[in-house]
Parts: sequence; C-alpha cells; structure tokens
Amino acid sequence: MKPFASWPRWVQVVAGALAGFSVFGAAVAFDYHATSGSAGAPRTELAAQFEREAPSWLDHPRNVSDFAQAVAAGEVAAVGVDGDRLLVTTRAGDRYSTQLLSSRDGLKERLEAMSREHGFALTPVRVDERSTGEKILASAGTVLQRAMGLLTVVVMALIVVYLVRQTQGSGGKAKLAERPTTRFDDVIGSAEAKAALQQVTAFMRDPQKYLALGAKPPRGVLLEGPPGTGKTLLARALAGECGANFIAVDGSHFSSMFYGAGITKVRELFATARKHAPCIVFIDEFDGIGKRSTGAKVAGGQSEENRIINKLLVEMDGFEASENVVVIGATNHVGNVDEALRRPGRFDLVARVALPNVHERHALFALCLARVKAEPGFDLEALARSSSGLSHADITNVVNRAAVMAAEEGREEVTQEHVHRALEAHQLGGEVSSVKAMFTPEARHRIAIHESGHAVVAHVLGAGTVERVTIEPRGQALGVTFVTRENEIPLYGEHELRSRLAMMLAGREAELMVFGNTTSGASDDLKRASELAVDMVSAMGFSREFGLLSLHGVPEKLVGPHIQERALAEARTLLEEAQSACREALHRHRDALHRLTDALLQHETVSGAALRALLPVTDDSGTPALHAPALRVALQGDAQAA
Repeated sequence: MKPFASWPRWVQVVAGALAGFSVFGAAVAFDYHATSGSAGAPRTELAAQFEREAPSWLDHPRNVSDFAQAVAAGEVAAVGVDGDRLLVTTRAGDRYSTQLLSSRDGLKERLEAMSREHGFALTPVRVDERSTGEKILASAGTVLQRAMGLLTVVVMALIVVYLVRQTQGSGGKAKLAERPTTRFDDVIGSAEAKAALQQVTAFMRDPQKYLALGAKPPRGVLLEGPPGTGKTLLARALAGECGANFIAVDGSHFSSMFYGAGITKVRELFATARKHAPCIVFIDEFDGIGKRSTGAKVAGGQSEENRIINKLLVEMDGFEASENVVVIGATNHVGNVDEALRRPGRFDLVARVALPNVHERHALFALCLARVKAEPGFDLEALARSSSGLSHADITNVVNRAAVMAAEEGREEVTQEHVHRALEAHQLGGEVSSVKAMFTPEARHRIAIHESGHAVVAHVLGAGTVERVTIEPRGQALGVTFVTRENEIPLYGEHELRSRLAMMLAGREAELMVFGNTTSGASDDLKRASELAVDMVSAMGFSREFGLLSLHGVPEKLVGPHIQERALAEARTLLEEAQSACREALHRHRDALHRLTDALLQHETVSGAALRALLPVTDDSGTPALHAPALRVALQGDAQAA
C-alpha cells in the first residue's frame, strides 16, 4: 500500500483532523482530571462537606488575624486544612477562608494543639477551586475524549476498508447493463458503420457456422468518428442485433491512484464478460487508455498505463473461439490508440461513423420534433439543407433549444421559426448580440442592402438555394445569408465556383450600387473569395495560365516570386470577372434587391415562402435566370481557351 503522503487529499485531511481532535480531547480531560484535587475517598463526613461545598468558604476570604481572634474567643466550630489554606466554620454558622502566612513544618501540630485547647473540629481536605461551569467542562472533556476515540476507530476502519477496496479494484467493478432492445433500424444514418458491423453480428448469432470452416472470431472493433455521431447508440444496437449482454465503461475506468488497481479492473471486466457471454464490451473514449511510454516508471517497473495496455492485450489474446465476447472501442482520435491494440487479431476492424447526410438529417429532425409539441407542417427539407455538418447530438440540442425558446415565449407549440433561430444560435455561436442595440437606422439599412445583395446574386447565378436572410447580429456577424447546395457531394463545377465567387462579392457590390461607397463589413467576404480564387487557380485545375499544373504539387523551392505573381494575377482576374457578373445581376434585379431590403428592415429575418416570393422569378425554361451575360461570356471564353 502506498504511503500516507500519496493517499487522497480528503483522506489525509480526515485522518489528521481526527488525530487532532483525539489529542485535544485527551489533553482537556487530562488537564481537568490533573487539577481536580481528587485524593481518594474522604475520611470523614466533615471533610466531605468541606470538599463538596468548598466555594461557600472560598468565596468569603478573610485575614488570618480574624481567624486568630475567633479562635481566642472560642467562636470557631470546625476547620478544614488544605496546605496553608484554612476553611473556617464558626459556631454562628458563618463560613470563610483564610490563608496562613507560612506552611512551615510544625503547622499541623500547632493547629491540632489549638483544636484541643479551644474545642473545634479539625480535618485535612483537598479543595477543588473550579466553578460549576468548569466542572461541567471537565466532564465534557472526558466525554469528548471517549467519543473522539470511538469515532477515530470507526473512521480509520472505514478508511482502511476504502483503501483495500481501491487496491483490489472492487470499487469500480464493471456491471452488466440492461440487455439492449435497440436495433440497427433504430439508428438513423451510420450506414458505413452498420455494414462494417454486420460480420460481427453474423458471427455472434451463429458462431459454429464460422468455426466449422476454421474462421477466427472478431475480437475488437474501433468505432471512429466525430463527437455526437451516435457511437454509443450504435454499440447498443449491435448488442441488440446479436441478442448479447452489454457492458459499458470508458477509458478512464481503468485509471487508479493505486499501482496495480487498473490491472485488476481489466481482469474483472473480462471475467464478467466471459461469464455472461455472448457479450459486447463497450469502452467509450477508448483513446483515454493511451499509448505505451518509455518514461514514468515506478518502483523499478513499467508505468501503470503500459501495464493496463499489456493486460488488455493479454485478455483479448486469451479469448477462446467459443467465448463469443467482442470488445467495441469508441474514439474521436483513432491515431491516439496504441498500435499494438490495432494490429490484426485485436482491434483490427475500424468502422467509420460519419456525420449524417441531408437525408439522414431530415429523418433526425422528424424524430426529434416528434418528441416535442411541434406545430404541423414543418419544412423538414429546408431544415435538413440548412444543418449541414451537424451531428446527431447537435440536431437533438437544436430542437431542445427551440422548445426552450417556445416555452420562454409562452407558446403552446414549437414553430419552424423557433427551430431556425436555435439553428442560427448553434451555427453562429450564441444568441443575438448586444451590438444590435447600437444600430442606427443608416447602419440597419446598409446591413439589409448587404445581405439582400448576397441573397439576390446567389439565387440569380445559381450559387445554391437561399434558405434564410437575417440582419440580427450573432457572434462576429452583423447579418447572415444562409445558402445551401442542392447536394452534399464534394464535387464542385466551375460554374458553381464562379457563382459562389460572385455571391461573396455581392454584399459589397450592393452597397456600392446603392450608397456609392462601401465599408469594412465586406472584409471577411473578400478574404474567403480570395482564398477560393487562389485555390481554383493553383490547385483545382481552373487556370488558363498553368493548365493542368497544380502548384500544391510543386516543391516550394520551385515556386518562385514570378510564379506566385502570375498565380495571384490570374486569381484577381477571376475575382474581376465574378464582380462584373455580380454587378450585372444586381442591376437587372434592382427591384428584387429593394423588396428584400424593405422586408428585412420590417421583419429582420425572412425565410421560407416569404423569401421565395421576394427573389427573382424563373424564366420560361423553368430554370432560374442564373447566368448573367458577363458570366456566360467568361465561361464561353474559358471553353474556347480550353
């Protein structure tokens, strides 16, 4: 067992306090008993009275000359002697004390002679000078000493039991969870991970079928993916599909302040799993177990982390084919898992759990909205398109936040507007900024023109679907235009990229067209547009200057200033062409720009059918009036150059 200095801080404090209280109680009791004056049982009833009622004498001190005169006059009835202190009782019943000038040898004989001569009683006593309160305190000291002694024994026994349980690892013993009823069909999305887990499901359902062919059973699976994507739910669904028992722990379960306790926890975990096979052992935050290290050695041995990993490997290697136990590890950082754990025969199957796509988000919103009191007629497709990049947990949180907003407003149902506002708060980082209170009418008008410019050009040039426009400031944004793609396939055509360039520049161009000047509000738009233009020229193959050459694949030493200048010049040309197309689109649809601006100034946020009614209409071919002449000329020029 480790020394006292390595015990938990609370154990040290309790033990120290108990020891201190015990010493204090003992000292108090000793002090009062040492001064109590108890000298055994009294010899006579008179002595007992003197000792029992001593304060009635001590509270009335007199000079020794008064005592001498009373003795000579025969007025003294009894005298109690405590050293050179006398307790005197007169024949009239008066009580007082006096102090002799000296307690030299012979005092006892002289007092006895005076007693015989003048006829008063004389007895030795031991006087307790304490008051009643002090006597009570003395008794309390005795009680305190005994109580603290008993409490010390009890608490120290509890501490010993705690230390023993921690050392043995029984304090964190893994237990079976309730057998899951979740199935793969209950888990929305995660198609890739489900497919990877099918071989585990098939083996656990009918292991003999595979063992007859000499196939080795799966031992471990790593579920890897971003936080909130449903890895725990997927592990439970696997157990439900297999009809297996389920044990869930996390990577920190094996950590302990006692050397060797983590090893015991690993042993107990797998013993429990084998006893209740078929069994799924789920270890969340699996990377918390860590990697082997060469440092942090203790007492001439390996570090505790190394020993835990080694024990885990030994237990997994010891699985018999018929034991039907599979370990599922979930992690957001598969690179932090020790390589020995990922080798074939251990956690050799990695199942990627991805963020939900647009169809899966549609189903997730439907599921989450069914759990709250939502109004009918939700546009789930718009919500799914607007929530790109959100995980299962994010969508659950958004709907819950929308329900909270509705409750705060006293509404009886959650509306689409509540969900959109919750989605904005999640994506933009918070509620409406306090900057809104400082907006002047001129600033609001300029922001409305800026965002309307983004929306009109995005719609006209086909940069995407305009879902929502708002001039409510959130985070660092004074206003936001939400534009989504028709699909989430990571393939971008040149038409789409040029349209997105024009959309990014549209806010600034709208300000210039209406006010004749612009502001710093377009700085982030210009930054993102410049980054996209440079990537189109240097990496995506949309360059007239470099053709198929990707500058990202050229060694840095070969990319001299001359090549950089040519790349930047062509990127600037792309931006100027996008600017020309943007200006033409804004001039052609100036009325739509101002209609949307007026709606924003009135309502601050426009979305759904109201927004679609304000954007430019489609032409006779059924497609939006997407391609302004300037953009078409630029694209035709690219095709001819190619």
